[in-house]
Amino acid sequence: MPEVNKEQSVEIQNESSPAANIYEFNSFVSPMDISSLFSCGIYDYFSKEEIDSILRDPIGNHDAAIRLSNFVYTKNGIVSNSVDYMTALPCLDRILISKNKRNTKTVQANKALMKSVLEKIDDRQFIRNALFTDMLDGIAFFYFETKKKNYDKTKFMTDYDVENIVEINEVGINASIISLPWKYTKIVGKKNGRYVLAFNLRYFDDYTGDKLERKLRKYPEEIVKAYNGRNTRTTGGDWVILDNDHTMCRKIKCKDSEPWGRSLIIAALADVLYKDYFTDTKRNVLDEINNKIIYQTFPEGKDKGSSSLTGKQQEQQHATVRQAVMNKNSRGGISFFSVAAGTKLDSIDVSTDIFDSKNESDLNDQISLDLGISSALIGAMTTGNYGASQSNLEMITAQLYVWVNEWQNELNYVINKNIIQNEKNRVEVYYFPTSFVNRKSFFDMMKGLYDVGGSLSFLIASTGVDPDAYFSVLDEEIDNKIYEKYLPHLNSNTISKNDDVAGRPKTETPTENTIKSRDNGGNNIPSPSDNK
Repeated sequence: MPEVNKEQSVEIQNESSPAANIYEFNSFVSPMDISSLFSCGIYDYFSKEEIDSILRDPIGNHDAAIRLSNFVYTKNGIVSNSVDYMTALPCLDRILISKNKRNTKTVQANKALMKSVLEKIDDRQFIRNALFTDMLDGIAFFYFETKKKNYDKTKFMTDYDVENIVEINEVGINASIISLPWKYTKIVGKKNGRYVLAFNLRYFDDYTGDKLERKLRKYPEEIVKAYNGRNTRTTGGDWVILDNDHTMCRKIKCKDSEPWGRSLIIAALADVLYKDYFTDTKRNVLDEINNKIIYQTFPEGKDKGSSSLTGKQQEQQHATVRQAVMNKNSRGGISFFSVAAGTKLDSIDVSTDIFDSKNESDLNDQISLDLGISSALIGAMTTGNYGASQSNLEMITAQLYVWVNEWQNELNYVINKNIIQNEKNRVEVYYFPTSFVNRKSFFDMMKGLYDVGGSLSFLIASTGVDPDAYFSVLDEEIDNKIYEKYLPHLNSNTISKNDDVAGRPKTETPTENTIKSRDNGGNNIPSPSDNK
């Protein structure tokens, strides 16, 4: 780390002159230039005008708003933890249902098809990715592709290929969800209550050769055909309107009529900016503490305002003290020096009140409040009320499952429209409104319903276990006669008083009294304990 030394000297006159005995010869300052370590504030990447325009109109300035939102997520730990925890909170336990009241073979076949598609696209990971994108960008665009992919025989990859490995198609996939970039996708209308999307074909203009071919293989056939048609001039225009039956789009924190959503982070932006400013101020104060100003006062002479040392003595003593301070400041250890009697060494102290942890805690609480999550839940404060935290978790879960339900509806639409294609025997996936916090209470509720004649499938699914997998294993155990081979151990929980398995064993040579007791049913006479 570079060290900058500054010396301010006053002119030294002839030692014989009365003016030569000046009161203070020199000041010494040794600042440490460490600002480069922390040059990562928001204002280093976004101008004040950009931020003002985002706060004034985040919809109209969605481009800058999304970039700023992603920057804040990366930089601010409270924001990133809040978004990550909210993304991970839903359990996404699910069950497949059919609106057809008759449990026909067709319904069962469609359920199997739906389950296969959900496993192929990894629906839980898709939902979490969609929630994460919504919270960061305010909107998310996806395309449900059903075309079978071509096998990529490339065995070796360049550094560029490795960096973009996410775009390499899997072998033999026939159902996939492709994320569309927000910079080149927009809503252009609605059809049957669902958004109609358009894609900007200029997205591919920055690529050539193999890179372009690889990029095109990642995208849906509909977009590839439109791009090739644009290049051959068989079609015109840069924007292609995509098939509404294949696209999925949801936006949050906005009106339905607005073309873009608002990021979850926008509401906390003002306090994040203030926290950033507060942190920079603390760093500046810390710099002042580390770059302490040390000064010496020479011994005063007979005349007020003059020193008893000559100009040469002042210069020599200043050099001695300066070297000792520099050595101590740069490498530590012990520095020893002598000064004339009456010399005073002192430093300019800097107030450290800003380092009070309460100031930091108040700012953290406010940012968490803006995000809608209790600061106690993410460790942003040391104290918190348990009841208030539980209530906050319930509210967060309610909000999350509004968004989950929207993506659930999108999945049900595209899968039924493109894969099942049977409106009379539609099959839908239903995600339970459970989180890792309220799963037990939800299971207890399902258990209560089951006890009065409710669904066993719902009870099993509420534990996070796939009902089909559970029943499959159960059928296999019954077929293998597991329960006949391995009887439960006999104890008070598995036998009753009517089972002929308790008491003393029957003797082969019973006495006369024993025979009479059997014939009279004496062993069946109720005991006092039976009346309790």
